Amino acid sequence: MDVQSLSLAGAAVLAAGSYLNAKYGFGTDIQGIRVESTSDALWFEGRTWTYGELKHEVERLAAFLHHKGVKLNDFVGVFMSNSPEMIMTILALQKLGAVAALININLRDDTLQHCLNVSHATMVLSTPDLSDAMLGSLPHFALTFVAFPDVPAPKNPNITLITLSDLPKTPAALSPVKRTARDLACLIYTSGTTGKPKACAIRNAMMIATATPHSQDVFNPGKYFPLRTYSPLPLFHGTCLFTGLCYDIGAGACFCLARKFSASRFFKDVTESRATRILYVGELCRYLVHSPPTPYDKGHNCIVANGNGLRPDIWQKFKDRYGIPEIREFYRSTEGLGKFDNFGAGAQGAGKLAFAGPIRRWYENDTFVIRIDPETEEPYRDPKTGFCVKSGLGEAGEVIGRVKNRDLLTEYLGNLSATEKKLITDVFVRGDQFQRMGDLVLQDRDGWVHFHDRIGDTFRWKGENVSAGEVRDHIAVLPDVEDAVVYGVKLQAYDGKAGAAAITLLNHDDVKFMKGLYASLRKTGLPLYAIPRLVRITKE
Repeated sequence: MDVQSLSLAGAAVLAAGSYLNAKYGFGTDIQGIRVESTSDALWFEGRTWTYGELKHEVERLAAFLHHKGVKLNDFVGVFMSNSPEMIMTILALQKLGAVAALININLRDDTLQHCLNVSHATMVLSTPDLSDAMLGSLPHFALTFVAFPDVPAPKNPNITLITLSDLPKTPAALSPVKRTARDLACLIYTSGTTGKPKACAIRNAMMIATATPHSQDVFNPGKYFPLRTYSPLPLFHGTCLFTGLCYDIGAGACFCLARKFSASRFFKDVTESRATRILYVGELCRYLVHSPPTPYDKGHNCIVANGNGLRPDIWQKFKDRYGIPEIREFYRSTEGLGKFDNFGAGAQGAGKLAFAGPIRRWYENDTFVIRIDPETEEPYRDPKTGFCVKSGLGEAGEVIGRVKNRDLLTEYLGNLSATEKKLITDVFVRGDQFQRMGDLVLQDRDGWVHFHDRIGDTFRWKGENVSAGEVRDHIAVLPDVEDAVVYGVKLQAYDGKAGAAAITLLNHDDVKFMKGLYASLRKTGLPLYAIPRLVRITKE
């Protein structure tokens, strides 16, 4: 695969809704581009699949799902741990033109059921380690191909366990489905700023964009290719799905997936998988920096760390300890249009989101930072013009991203009001439209952009957005709770903010209540990362 082919391959294979369909099959030239079926496509716990082998398994699964009634534009709930099974499922659904609803595996009970209901799923696909947590009457298949040999079959008799032997050995060819950039590819759930998780409706346009290699890689192929990307991040989040799976497919690279994050195994996996790039969120790097030394700390081939949230106090320590010369820090959200990139090797960029000098600021036309009214937390508008005002250097403001094409906007499925709430019009001129990101950033006088804070009652913990309002709602339904206030607290040596709650009880049995609080909150469906770490009982 030559350099010019990289972005073309990413666009061609994903715009059609599937990298693995017959029209764009492996070994087929696309405008003179050839994707080799013998190239490594996937690594997982010591085992490797070539593109040809992965294609074959995906076609088998797609044929099975087609036989079970999955068709174009169907929504299918995907409740899976990181595994080859999950990757094959995502690609098989893409091949059929169905939409994978990628549900956070930390959710339970009401919140889990809410995510399934929002998608109007017609089927559920799970891995057997999680199957019994998903209740309901929908057709439900638990897939165990390679990653769960010792996990027992689901206890629920309504869940059907599927192994490789249940798939057709020589699947019949399926006609390629016709898809456009506007059509939906998958759902990614986010807590957003308030309420229960919302389903971000990811379009094929996003899959294409994130499958297109960066100019830094394309212009220096000798350094960055062949590419092998290692990620322990969950596939139901955008960082792993877009920056890992989509990007590697678009580049014809190998995606090295871990079941979950382990500080003790991280660089052992990186070494054994021969990864040249790793994905991170900030808290992950902090755990690694404070983990005991291992023989693998600098025995790997990794030259790039790509992710978000790496704090300045950890940045250089992480680079020095693990000998990774290049950090690529990016600022994004699953549904957001505002974006910043800080790609470089210099220490001066540590902990920053981006750099923009006078020339860059002059021609920037998509991402801006605007003043916010501190009382209302709404965009400030000039009393004379009625337009928004750009924040000055050294002044914190909210990030906004230009809406160029409303048809390609990532919307909240079935929640038009939440989508519209994030949009503002007549920002700088009449008729323009932007999307609010909900984050405050500050650009210093040297041109560096720094993250400042979240707007409203949402805080970040363990790489997740936590809605204080939603956590309060879960606490409020517990027996003997009169009232509760939830907020985020910054703790030394931790990224983000830990959840804190002040709770007023109807009775005065504080000890009994505190002993059962954790279990009670888990039963309400509150995910682990959202459970308050700091709790105090107050009289009012």
